[in-house]
Amino acid sequence: MTEAVGLLKLSGMSVKVRKTFHSLTGKLLLTIGSLMVVVSSVFWYLITTYQEKEFMKIFAAYGTSAAELERIIRQQNWAIAAYVLVFLAVISVVLCSILWKLVSTPVSMLAEGMHRVASGDLEYKVTINTKDEMGELAKSFNMMTGELSRAKAELIAWGTKLEKMVDEKTEMIKNAQAQLIQSEKLASLGRMAAGVAHEINNPLTGVITFGHFLLKALPPDSQEKKDVEVILEQANRCSSIVKGLLGFSRATSTEKSAVNINDILKGTLDVLGRKADFFKLRIVTLLDDSLPLVVAGGLQLQQVFMNMIVNAADAMEGGGTLTISTRHVTDDGREQAEIEFSDTGCGISREDLPKIFEPFFTTKPVGKGTGLGLAVSYGIIQDHDGTITVRSEVGKGTSFLIRLPLYDGRHE
Repeated sequence: MTEAVGLLKLSGMSVKVRKTFHSLTGKLLLTIGSLMVVVSSVFWYLITTYQEKEFMKIFAAYGTSAAELERIIRQQNWAIAAYVLVFLAVISVVLCSILWKLVSTPVSMLAEGMHRVASGDLEYKVTINTKDEMGELAKSFNMMTGELSRAKAELIAWGTKLEKMVDEKTEMIKNAQAQLIQSEKLASLGRMAAGVAHEINNPLTGVITFGHFLLKALPPDSQEKKDVEVILEQANRCSSIVKGLLGFSRATSTEKSAVNINDILKGTLDVLGRKADFFKLRIVTLLDDSLPLVVAGGLQLQQVFMNMIVNAADAMEGGGTLTISTRHVTDDGREQAEIEFSDTGCGISREDLPKIFEPFFTTKPVGKGTGLGLAVSYGIIQDHDGTITVRSEVGKGTSFLIRLPLYDGRHE
């Protein structure tokens, strides 16, 4: 076991040694060491050769013994060898220190920087504060990482923007598809409602007419007269439903002209303001006096505005605030007039919002609503090339936004 551990340690050390000698630092050290050995050997050879010649001259001139001369030469050779080794060691240490500081360390820092950048750390900076080529290389490296970081940030920002644009366009396509489906549904229901309404209207007119004749013939306080009054009340309710069906199914391509939205709103409020249902309401008008004209059928818009206001009043039975505002807006380069009806009523649940423009759908109590007001309003606004949307939160209120194209001078 001990021998295996020793072998593993020796193997690890040999791998480290091989890596060191294969690195730039190892190669530089080997080159400098080899050069210094060669220079020192030549230097030592020249000095020893020169000294031997000089000692031979001394031996010839003064007659020194051969043994003594050999001893002096050997001492001199050892001294020279020691001086050469010391010189070699000092020069090697100095050169290696210089190369380590000026070459090996900067190259290692640049290699580490490359590794960090390759792993995705584009904020990493190499700090080499020299004015030589290594300093310029580090500066260029930092500029490169800065440009890469900015490019990455721009790509991320562009990707986020593109994703947002795709989401917006997808939402627009979904809305357009929903409106198309709703229009087709309303068209089909309109054709069906027209036939049903005409078939019911004629006998219903007869029931109401003869009911009034019968009412006049009965005694004032009789039970029969009270029963006939109930019949007439329900028949009149059926008549109003039939009128709604006829209005819903009627072709909406009426005569259009340039009209002032604010004037139509004021006229509608004058008509409805006299009703007792509106005495408890606080109506706030925020009308843009500089609002341009729109191309529309005035009576149809008045019908839409009445539906919006009556629905708001029904949603605020205990009293509240209805805010009616008009403004000039631009949507995708298209200038439009926007009318907003915002109430503080009970609101519409999230589940009911997609169904509020469907015919006969209503959240009002039984007997109070026919469910045709918003469907008719939706059809009228669609016929005017406009849009109608709704925002609502249960317990806080509802806002209906109607947008209509502005008058462009082509309609008289």
